[in-house]
Amino acid sequence: MEALIRRIKDIAAENALGFTITLPDCEFVTSGYVIAMLETQNSFGDEGLRRVIGLASDTTGIMGGWNDDGLFYWDAVYIVHDREQAIELGKVNEQIAIYHIENDDLILIEI
Repeated sequence: MEALIRRIKDIAAENALGFTITLPDCEFVTSGYVIAMLETQNSFGDEGLRRVIGLASDTTGIMGGWNDDGLFYWDAVYIVHDREQAIELGKVNEQIAIYHIENDDLILIEI
């Protein structure tokens, strides 16, 4: 687990605006809508990263990170390729936004 944590932190340092990767191989996800899981809301620091790795490993196998004013947040995420389905999943997970990878587009959601 420690080697995986170090690898993810290195990816975060190189991708400060954010990233989405598969676990445990840390390959970048290059398409789809990214929807954070409600269960990993407000996960940050090493404790949050461990929790996200655990949940992502047990579910979708995908996680991401993003920087908000110098604080890196970690999320276990879903990847969906249909926009309407992604928006509905975002609502179910109480997200204020989802992200479309190909268009580099943040889509705000009305809950």
